[in-house]
Amino acid sequence: MRERVKTGLLLLLVGISIILTGRLLFGQPALETALPPAYERLTFGELRPPTEQLVPRLRLGAEDAWWVLEPWDEGQSTAWALLLELIHAGKPPEGAAPPHKMTGTAAHAFFAMPVKARLWLSASLPAELRVAEVAWFAQEPLKIWFKDHQGSWLTSELSLLPDGWEEQFMNAFAGGVRHRLWSAAEWEPLVVDGEDKILIPEDLPYLAPFSIRSEMLDTEKLLRSIFINQAMVRRIEERDGAVIYTDGQRGLRLFPSGQIGYTSPKSEPGQEAMELGQALRRAAQYLQFMGGWPVHLWVDPFSAAQNLPGSHLQGQVETISLVSVQEGMRLLAAEPAVKLLFSDRGVIDYKRQIVLLDSPLGAERALIDPRQAVQSVAEYLKAETTVGRLIQVYPAYYVGHGTAQPAWVFLFKHGQTVFVQGHTGQILASN
Repeated sequence: MRERVKTGLLLLLVGISIILTGRLLFGQPALETALPPAYERLTFGELRPPTEQLVPRLRLGAEDAWWVLEPWDEGQSTAWALLLELIHAGKPPEGAAPPHKMTGTAAHAFFAMPVKARLWLSASLPAELRVAEVAWFAQEPLKIWFKDHQGSWLTSELSLLPDGWEEQFMNAFAGGVRHRLWSAAEWEPLVVDGEDKILIPEDLPYLAPFSIRSEMLDTEKLLRSIFINQAMVRRIEERDGAVIYTDGQRGLRLFPSGQIGYTSPKSEPGQEAMELGQALRRAAQYLQFMGGWPVHLWVDPFSAAQNLPGSHLQGQVETISLVSVQEGMRLLAAEPAVKLLFSDRGVIDYKRQIVLLDSPLGAERALIDPRQAVQSVAEYLKAETTVGRLIQVYPAYYVGHGTAQPAWVFLFKHGQTVFVQGHTGQILASN
């Protein structure tokens, strides 16, 4: 009897062994057809394509009266779409003399930085053309003008204007801000070159100071997005209240003020240079995993224009800076809202300090005429030895000491900036 039981158990074990072996050999799907494991989607918002990052500043007018549409202004997308309609209908451009003798109504589109035209303009444009400015003149309505990154001009011929195009284009600027052009003499002793047009709003803006608050990010989600293996992450508290998370290869530092700092030295240097469109796509991908790209953030047209692409530090390294725009005004500080240093190997250094306007601190008041502050700016810069020419003056908020102060921004060539308190004319800061 015992022998029979042993024989039965042995046969059962052999049967089970055969079944399991069969399942192992034939019962599992091939690797190529197996479903991938389901990971949590650790991203912040949607990707922003380069065509939405590099939206031009538009200007329409004649002589000393101009309407300006910033990328974030109402009507900008309509006006830009109408101008693109002409660009797409134009013939391949040819070299031309600068359009200095044009008179009457003119329209200009200024880009934050030159980029290959085929990124968003027209497949009929040369692949190597990097456009810095597009212009249209009512004096010669069947021509579109392009200024490349080296300052040379090209023109594209049109067969005809679409029906009602000019009226639609003019109407798109109805929501723009009317500006006045002031001659170089109005800004002395500061130096303005003849090619630069210093425009300031005809009706001085009414602004109030604001209290501010830091953006709120999901810290746990950010950690899981950056550090795949959480078991390897150490947490270090510093005396100033900041907290560092590191796995030995990269570090994330969270400050009490809401600032975020990330470093990954192993990503430097890069192996391959990136053209602008590629670099912007890569930057958008990085930001999607490191806090997102909110709708109020825009590529800084001044600091980024000199850095992306081409600031090659210890290899192929790219930099992008982003500025926050709220209540129709830029929020500026000693450091940009977001600054990203990266290469084709990944993020090298990332700083993020985004603040939001909270509550007004008093009533709105008209800003002073910025020309009243010219002498103060000149005196403030007297000790500087590298002051460039003045290229733009515009209203903004200057963020510092827990508030956002109305300000006039004096921008000089090569990015030097002076911030003037918009109600008093007092110098706030410079960088």
